[in-house]
Amino acid sequence: MPSPTFPQLICAAAAAGAVGAISLVEHRRLGSWSHGAYRVGMAALTGALVADSSRRDQPLLDPVRDGIVAGGVTLGLMDPIERLDRAVVDGLHAAGLRHPRALLAGLAAVGTAAMMLAPAAFPQSKRWRTLEEMFGETESRPLPDDVLALLTALLTPPEHTTDLPSAPALREQLASARILDPGYPSSDVQFDVEEPQRLAVPRQQVWPQRAAFVRDGIRYELELQIDGGCLGMLSVMVPEDEPRHEHAHELLCSPGFALPDPSEITLEQESEQPHGS
Repeated sequence: MPSPTFPQLICAAAAAGAVGAISLVEHRRLGSWSHGAYRVGMAALTGALVADSSRRDQPLLDPVRDGIVAGGVTLGLMDPIERLDRAVVDGLHAAGLRHPRALLAGLAAVGTAAMMLAPAAFPQSKRWRTLEEMFGETESRPLPDDVLALLTALLTPPEHTTDLPSAPALREQLASARILDPGYPSSDVQFDVEEPQRLAVPRQQVWPQRAAFVRDGIRYELELQIDGGCLGMLSVMVPEDEPRHEHAHELLCSPGFALPDPSEITLEQESEQPHGS
């Protein structure tokens, strides 16, 4: 087990001292201005601790915004937090403990130090397990001919029209693209592109050219999603105006649903430019 470094020990001691000190404050004895400063200090300290933890772990947004959100939530919940604090302190005092707030401050300081030093003792690779580690690495396989033909059709402009932006880059990716097996039946096809030479721009988008086809009298659409500038997913969609919308989804989720043959599709271009972020 690795030992914490000296800077990590200093940070843990500082955080524990700050938490312990603010936990010693008896907020019921504060004036209005002091009480407001106490609440802001609690929110700021909570935000700083969450930002530091987020920086070393897995942020929900990013460390700074995680800290701001945590501080804002803490400030908004100060009324119930203070009521709970009063109930705990009064209960310990009634049980015969002479200095309950000192005990709570000590426990808070120890807990903060332990939280700060835990990442050093248990590195990220040991503390978190990815889905691949839990369920095995996602298997991949080469593109089947029918999927390759569908992708080629979606990335090829209709006759007498110019090539869509980024279409050449995406067509180059077909040579190294593979299908990811999600481990369960799905009409969506997920792709993995190894070491692409060129990326699509914008890197997150829905490809503006779709393919429509009819199955059992129901109209479906093929939609290509671009993720990180690479081929991301080929999805079968049910248009909102499809009269048998609910039944179409039931068929779509059935194990026997299959992608159309390229000869069955009709290309539909939504716009001249890709849209995305």
